[in-house]
Amino acid sequence: MKLIDMDVATLISQSRKPDANPGGGAILILISNLAINLCLMMDKEDFGNLSEKANVSRETLLGISNTYEKSMQEDVDNFNALMDKIRNKEAKEIDYKNAARPLISMVDGNLKSLEEISFFLENGKKSTLTDGQISNDLLYQAILSAFATIKINLDQTDLSYNFDEKTKLAKNLYQKNLDIIERRNKWQ
Repeated sequence: MKLIDMDVATLISQSRKPDANPGGGAILILISNLAINLCLMMDKEDFGNLSEKANVSRETLLGISNTYEKSMQEDVDNFNALMDKIRNKEAKEIDYKNAARPLISMVDGNLKSLEEISFFLENGKKSTLTDGQISNDLLYQAILSAFATIKINLDQTDLSYNFDEKTKLAKNLYQKNLDIIERRNKWQ
């Protein structure tokens, strides 16, 4: 069964099995997708003279969300293919690259999402600011949590990945968003 077709109860029971479907990578992508949509709860009907920026941020976030629906399944499929090849002693570098690809894409998508949610944190409905804060936290933590899986896969390849650069960028975007949240909380 594809992840996108699972109900919540099935997803939960599947994730606790020893041969989990989904595994950690797909769960991180799902959490990131939920985080994006959680921040969109801050959307409002009228942003006045900021409507064009609101539309760009909204469409960007929705596009990333749609991509994540496919990436979750890609992560599961690529991981299963890699495990089959490892068991059969047929794993090649490309298989490890494929296994890393959905999470690498998620990290880039989460970085872009952290940029875009700042608009809603700054200008969205204040009544759902805590949802925006949860979104900020989840997107940031999903990036950091993805690194272990990316590393273990890329260590089997000739590809390098700049974990320090991605960490620094994520931390800066996360902190910028926290500053917005703190500022808005003081305005009460």
